[in-house]
Amino acid sequence: MALKVLIIGAGPTGLTAAIELARQGVIPEIVEKREEASALSRAVGIMPASLEKLRPSGVAADIENEAMTLTRVQVHRSERVLLNVDFRSLPHQPVPHMWGLPQNRTEALMEAALNRYGVSVRYGCAVKNVETDTGQATVCFDDGEVRAYDWVIGADGRHSVVRETLGINYPGIDLDGEWSIADVDVAGYDANLTSLWIQDRIDHRGSFYMILPIEPERVRIVSSTPDVLGTLPAPLDIRHVRRTGTFRISVRQAEVYKKGRVLLAGDAAHCHSPVGGRGMNLGIDDAAAAAKAIVSGTTESYSASRHELGKKILRETERARKMIMSTNVITRGLTRLAMFTVQRSQQLQKAASRRLASL
Repeated sequence: MALKVLIIGAGPTGLTAAIELARQGVIPEIVEKREEASALSRAVGIMPASLEKLRPSGVAADIENEAMTLTRVQVHRSERVLLNVDFRSLPHQPVPHMWGLPQNRTEALMEAALNRYGVSVRYGCAVKNVETDTGQATVCFDDGEVRAYDWVIGADGRHSVVRETLGINYPGIDLDGEWSIADVDVAGYDANLTSLWIQDRIDHRGSFYMILPIEPERVRIVSSTPDVLGTLPAPLDIRHVRRTGTFRISVRQAEVYKKGRVLLAGDAAHCHSPVGGRGMNLGIDDAAAAAKAIVSGTTESYSASRHELGKKILRETERARKMIMSTNVITRGLTRLAMFTVQRSQQLQKAASRRLASL
């Protein structure tokens, strides 16, 4: 008898889970409370590890055909360039690098692949409650329908109804201060270049900025300040502002990723700062692991293994955030020394690219 699997949430995490299940012969249902596919750019950095998870379904090739190839990295501290690396110049090509693409385009490419497997997202369908025991999960939808499933994957984001109705704790901290983002059209910016700026000036002490191309003449800017465009230190020729916004950072992780016949994945299981660009990518990795666990009958090990990896990513992301925003003179000096050392060593640059390729 075929497994009945429901995926709640049709972002990159939920879509990945649906694609991977369908690809391996388990045709899932997937629901999304939004009335239609999102038009927001949201997460934009795609890591090599994510593309490898998406390669068997053909999504990786679609992303590579459309996304920006981010092969250059520059790190600035105030007016000084600490690091300037072009991964294409390193020997023994190809060298792993990141890709830039608006999340709505990533989702569109994923959904097109899912449709090729005969699966469609059911939009405008909200889940009100989930209950589970050792044999099945029972889902109550907003229209009053109640259905039973062999497995449910909760990929419904940081404010997960699945996690909350199952009573799974989501401990952690909410950081002080607002961060901000802007999507802008620019002229004259290198479409392969990711720029990081760490500001030491008194008025922007410890502030962080990242500029990442997501289309040929469009970039995403992220800042640890509440006004990214008003305080931007980079000389950008901005032609049009598409979107700005602010957000606050939470660092949280679900105590367990599995309860009964329900698995959590993506932001429903963990959230952290955007430093390092791991959020969406960790969700994609969760989703592929959840699908594999269901197909192979190895779900008992899913929670422990994914929780361990999530904890590691949260720890590393927070360490990086604290380091680049530190006002401590010693920490700043060590950061400059580390960048100087990497700049002078192709071996360290290759190691950095390999680290980029993994989670």
